[in-house]
Parts: sequence; structure tokens; C-alpha cells
Amino acid sequence: MSITINSHVDFNQIKGVIFDLDGTLANSNPNFEGLRAELGIKPGTDILSYVNSITEPTLAEQTHAIIKHYELESSHDATWIAGAQQLMAFLTSLHIPQAILTRNMPEAAHITLANLDLTVGTDFDPLLTRFDAKAKPHPEGVERICAKWQIKPANILFVGDYLFDLQTANNAGTRSVLYTPSLIPDYANQADIVCSSYLTLIDYFHSQLQT
Repeated sequence: MSITINSHVDFNQIKGVIFDLDGTLANSNPNFEGLRAELGIKPGTDILSYVNSITEPTLAEQTHAIIKHYELESSHDATWIAGAQQLMAFLTSLHIPQAILTRNMPEAAHITLANLDLTVGTDFDPLLTRFDAKAKPHPEGVERICAKWQIKPANILFVGDYLFDLQTANNAGTRSVLYTPSLIPDYANQADIVCSSYLTLIDYFHSQLQT
């Protein structure tokens, strides 16, 4: 699988693109399996929902510290995902605004962006973390970006690598791309487009511009 179209997206109608960060633009996903094991929670548990449910202050502080350690550790080793830099350059050449919406913490996100040599306000704008808007899959982050850009959600493309990204797109009313370089997850049918190669995605969109 290089690209699968579940629902046609007219790229000519896309006026803005919102990216997830870890696993979408950067090889910077924390070791979620190890993190859940250290926290003593089941595989697949939403880590942010878990930590937000903790009411005991000491446990909450310890849990936040563990999560911060994992996020910072992974961000220091961040590298570009293959083709992501070219996709952003392609969008820039078309004067399509770009933003990043991440569930990560600001400090880790900025370290990742520094490794990619990306600058907020120059290469994209804005950057919203879980400290700036309700965490995905809540649509608040997308809604704030749409308001800033003055673009309707229907004209936004959300690009991500996980279920939360697709749920966010669906909740906000945007179109969606799921980037999955290897195995196709069972929730892939929730995306408008599923791709394993950003270069193929660029070719697909470029062909629409010529029609």
C-alpha cells in the first residue's frame, strides 16, 4: 500500500493543513509501551486521560515527572520522517498555511522542532500543544487554528499518524490523511486518505492541480 483513497479529497479546495508532530513529521514518538508499563496501566490506555484522573497530589506529581522524562528523551533524538520535509515544502510553494497540533508538552515539542530546523512563525504557524488547547481528540485546537486563519474546517486537511488525529479531524469537520508507513491499523477507514509515503501523497495532490 502506498496510498488508499477512502473518500475523495479535492486538493484544490484545501486552504490550510494541520499536522500532528510526533510520528507524523518527526521520528519522535515516546516509548509509549514502556511508559505505560512504568505507570502500571494497560496497553492502549490513554495516558493523558489517566494522568488527569489522578486526584492524589503526590502520585499526580510523580506521574507527570515520568511522562515528562519520556517526552523529553524522545524529542532529543527527533529526526525527519521520510518525505515530510518535502510535503511541507510543497505546501509552502502553494502558499498554503500550515500549523502543528500536538498532544506533546511545549518543551519537548520545541526541542523536536529545533532538531528539524523548523521555526514557528516562519515555516508554520501556530504551534498548539496540550498546554494551549484541550488535547486531541477534542476539536478545540483545530477550531482555534481555523479561527486564526479564517478558514472553514471543511477546507482544512489534518495529517496525522494515529487514531486521535482522525478522531480530531472528524470531530472538527476537517478532511484527514493517515500516515502509516508499515501496518495498516483497523481504524484506517476513518481517514479520507491513507498513505505510507508522503512523496506519493505529493504526487497525488500535484496531479489534481493539473486537472
